[in-house]
Amino acid sequence: MTRSNGRTVRDLRRENRTAVLRRLYFDGPMSRFALGPATGLSSGSISNVVAELVAEGLVEEAGSVDSAGGRPRILLRVAPASGRMIGVDVGETRVRVELFDLTLTELARAERPLAPSAEGGERYEVGVVVDHIRDGIAEVLRTAEVPAERLLGVGIGVPGIVERTDADGAVVHGQTIGWDAVPLERLLREAVDLPPEV
Repeated sequence: MTRSNGRTVRDLRRENRTAVLRRLYFDGPMSRFALGPATGLSSGSISNVVAELVAEGLVEEAGSVDSAGGRPRILLRVAPASGRMIGVDVGETRVRVELFDLTLTELARAERPLAPSAEGGERYEVGVVVDHIRDGIAEVLRTAEVPAERLLGVGIGVPGIVERTDADGAVVHGQTIGWDAVPLERLLREAVDLPPEV
């Protein structure tokens, strides 16, 4: 079903879920009562969305607070164990890979040193960086005993400008490390064994 503004019921549902998750992530724990004004959703919408998110394991109860009369209000929060994320930092002297839960609690870390290339300066071989990222991802998943299927995403910070292309995904132009139009996303997808949606 499409509404007059072109949005479907599915779009509206996704927006409501996003609003609740965002509020709980950045401002939580919160009660259902507080989520209404914070998200602009009706109490019925909050009740439906929260029930779905709890059933999916994305949201969990986090205690209660007294109300101004009546029953105590149950606090809700994003369930930390409902997903994992990896952050990668390609720095000037090392590649750092960290695994986090959804509350950004670090679960594991791996670091690999970077050395200047044979040409001198701060030019790093693309293959070496890709290998360090691949090995670091494998190490943090193994250390924390997390299957790759639990990953929601991998974010990579690189020195330089990142351009998005249809053919190669993220392409890096990193003058300080001697990279010119390096198809980093494509190289990593070929080297790292992760589900395609990650």
